[in-house]
Amino acid sequence: MREETNCTEIWRKYEAGREHHRLQNLYRETERCHRFYEGDQWHGCKSGGEELPMLNFIRPICKYKIATVAMNDTAIIYTAIDGDPQAAQLCRQLTEYAAGQWEQGKMDSRKWEIIKNACISGDHYLYCFDERQPSEAVVVDMEPRLKMRLVGRTAIYFADEQNPEINDQEWIIIAERRPVEQVRREAKKNGIDEVELARIVSDEVDDTQIGYSDADEVDTDLGKCTSLLYMRLTEEGVAFARSTQAVIYQPEQVIRGLDVYPIAGMRWDAKEGSARGIGVVEPLIPNQIEVNRTIARRAICVKRYSFPTAVYDSNAIQNPGDLGKVGASLKVQNLQGRALSSMVQYLTPVSIGGDATLLQNELISMSRELEGASEAATGQVDPTKTSGEAIKAARDQSAMSLNEQTAAYKQLVEDIARIWYKLWVVYSPGGMLIPVEQDGVVQDVMIDASMLGDMDVNIKIDISPIDPYSVLSREMALENALAAGHITFEEYVDALDENSGVPKDKFEGILEARKAAQQLQQAAPFDEAVQNAILGGNQNAMPVM
Repeated sequence: MREETNCTEIWRKYEAGREHHRLQNLYRETERCHRFYEGDQWHGCKSGGEELPMLNFIRPICKYKIATVAMNDTAIIYTAIDGDPQAAQLCRQLTEYAAGQWEQGKMDSRKWEIIKNACISGDHYLYCFDERQPSEAVVVDMEPRLKMRLVGRTAIYFADEQNPEINDQEWIIIAERRPVEQVRREAKKNGIDEVELARIVSDEVDDTQIGYSDADEVDTDLGKCTSLLYMRLTEEGVAFARSTQAVIYQPEQVIRGLDVYPIAGMRWDAKEGSARGIGVVEPLIPNQIEVNRTIARRAICVKRYSFPTAVYDSNAIQNPGDLGKVGASLKVQNLQGRALSSMVQYLTPVSIGGDATLLQNELISMSRELEGASEAATGQVDPTKTSGEAIKAARDQSAMSLNEQTAAYKQLVEDIARIWYKLWVVYSPGGMLIPVEQDGVVQDVMIDASMLGDMDVNIKIDISPIDPYSVLSREMALENALAAGHITFEEYVDALDENSGVPKDKFEGILEARKAAQQLQQAAPFDEAVQNAILGGNQNAMPVM
């Protein structure tokens, strides 16, 4: 560690946060939770080179809970509170644009990562930003360029680690490993002089970097260093800067008008008096260790006592190493007058009691049941012997224990939608140019900056399950409505989900073909009448080929 005089003020705050994390054992516990989920459960154990058995029941529990929460499809909907027709039209355009941003940002994949990491370690975060510089150049470049970046729980530091409200934090720091050459290039672009550039040097990977060490980093010419993104809320907006240990290489700038941190987070289970959450893995680790120990002991006992063991006279048997070989011949001294059984005998295998097996199975089953992830809850049933509605009802009943996590995920999406809207407003002082579909044609629409900023927006998140049984249930409801004559075939096709098992695209193609054929039939009499009128008025006209 450098002397305190050579550290920036941002780095000192980072050091304070890092010391807090070490005292709370946050780094070690996070890495341990990920190791147990991934299956590296004998890490650090000296086994003499032998691969020890393992029965990972933590992973299927987590996968069930992750899928139960993540299989809720989300849609961001902006609505105008005041009910103004012009504002309502603008909100519809923003809703459509948000759907496109969700797809372009690969948010369906990112949401799985956030939910997965929150389930494993307790909490996870998403940092949203606009690639454009917050300057007058934004007036020229009016098309938003939103980017999203995942941030692990060990890479984010809060000023108040006891306050779970992100926007109540005095400051937030995000730490990342970046190549020194890249940092120096940005510093030079920001006007940092050569003396300060030389102070940007590589540093070693410490315990804050989860999952890898110095040996795992690619060895470049200048190496990598820890870069800190520092943010704080001011009356004017969010101020941010970037710093290494010795140099603030991006001086503080203020994004005026941005009154929220561009960071959204999800906590799996709330921890009293802490900004962090509690995941699924940590409480299960003691049971997982005992299961692994039990199965290892059983394996060792089977190897030692469940197979015949040869006992021989070392003076009579010349090649004892061949006793275990199939078809091998034994060399024996003084065979005459001695029975072979007096030279070689076998110990009878000892039977092993079933208590260890019962304990192992009970630990696994009880752990899964207490987590609400039993075989019935996780859907390990034969769907051919059970109706889809019955499976869906049983699954919904078991998923009630995850209502809190589903609500946390919904809040995460709402926070993301609010951050997006705030970024659109502050980065569009001259208006915002977005693509909008009108009458089947995508056109660029200019949104007035004053209207965008003055509008009172309400954010609503629609959530609907997208698992196979829920989709099947909706399909059956639509089919029943169609059979009863309550809806037309066109309405039935339009109402089908995009991920439906019914070939919606083929039905749409059939409807388009019908519509085109109908238009041709309607146009045919008119064309014939026109042709007859032309031929009747000009007898010398050339025949139609």
